[in-house]
Amino acid sequence: MSTGPAQPAPQQQQQQRARKPPFADWPTIKILTPPQGRFSPKIDEWCLTYCSQTVSGRIHSKEPNCHSLCIRKVFPHEVRNVISYKKHRNVDTEGKAKYPLPAEGQSTNLPRYLGGNAADDAEGRPKVVPGETKYWDEGWYLWTSNSRSAALQKTNTMMLDLERQQQLVAQQEQRREVWQDYQEHLKQAGSEGGEQNQSNGGKWWGPIVPPKAVPDTSLQSLLIPLPPDFPPFWDRINKLLAPSHQALGILRDSITSGEQKEFAQRIWDKAWTDEPLLLATRTFSRAYERWKERDTADEDDDKKDSH
Repeated sequence: MSTGPAQPAPQQQQQQRARKPPFADWPTIKILTPPQGRFSPKIDEWCLTYCSQTVSGRIHSKEPNCHSLCIRKVFPHEVRNVISYKKHRNVDTEGKAKYPLPAEGQSTNLPRYLGGNAADDAEGRPKVVPGETKYWDEGWYLWTSNSRSAALQKTNTMMLDLERQQQLVAQQEQRREVWQDYQEHLKQAGSEGGEQNQSNGGKWWGPIVPPKAVPDTSLQSLLIPLPPDFPPFWDRINKLLAPSHQALGILRDSITSGEQKEFAQRIWDKAWTDEPLLLATRTFSRAYERWKERDTADEDDDKKDSH
């Protein structure tokens, strides 16, 4: 009689089976944590642009009338060295990155009521006053403009982080300088003979034409933090009211020391004597004498004119 392999006991079969975790067959709730930092799906900027055009403006190829409004949220990892995020290069002692605000966010281009330091010269023209450079900080920012070119440039910067935005601004500034040099060269070449000046060699020899500079829209735009950094208006008000504060202070001290009470008591005592009546009588008498002398002088002048 042939014999097959020995069958395991029922207890051993149960041990060989894979055990499920507790409550594996029960319905469960899964909690998913979205990624943070540079991989976060959170929205950090909202922009709205409205443009309009007229019939005459379209015929004469004029710029449309555009208004843009953007709200920007700067997260901590964009301006500080945060764990699980790249290290910023230019940081201060507190670990905060120094990314300068665009030109429309600096104090030289901000109005005075928003903390700007723009001033006027003797002829009433605006002049640039050097101030402290402002840098990006975590929080909310408001950007607005009435330029179509500014709206296009703003849309392009929405693809860049603060470091690459800074690099883009530096490139645009360099292109503006090169374009300005080229324009001055053309003016000089035209005044000195054109082709003869180019044949002598130089920086712009031959058909070399630099790319046209990106227009500067900082004067048509505005960038402010939310809430805005209003200047200390109370400082100016305090300077205006300083004499009043000083006079009220003297009055308060005199009342506290009892001088006002003593002065009022002296007036009350004098009121019951004949001195106020004598003073009033003398005053009216002198006023009558002055009036009589003036009347006599007017009569003499009339007699002289008649003669």
